[in-house]
Amino acid sequence: MDPHSFEHDGILYEVRFERTPEGWLARIRPEGAAEAHLLAFPEGPGFDPQDVRGSLIAGCRAAVERLPHHPPTRH
Repeated sequence: MDPHSFEHDGILYEVRFERTPEGWLARIRPEGAAEAHLLAFPEGPGFDPQDVRGSLIAGCRAAVERLPHHPPTRH
C-alpha cells in the first residue's frame, strides 16, 4: 500500500503501511524525526471492507493525537 502524508497541529506526518498475517502495521514518522511510532491494527471490527486504506488512515490520524510530542527546540 502506498505511503500517506498528513498534517496535524502544524506537524507533517508520513505513514508507511505493512500487511502482516494478523492485520496491518503503520509506521508514523513526524517530519524531521529519526524514529517512527509503530502501531498495529489487527484484523477485525473497525475496518470498512470497501475502504481498508481509509480506515487505516483514520486510525493513524486518531492515534497521532495521543502520541508523545518532543519538546520544542531552540534555534
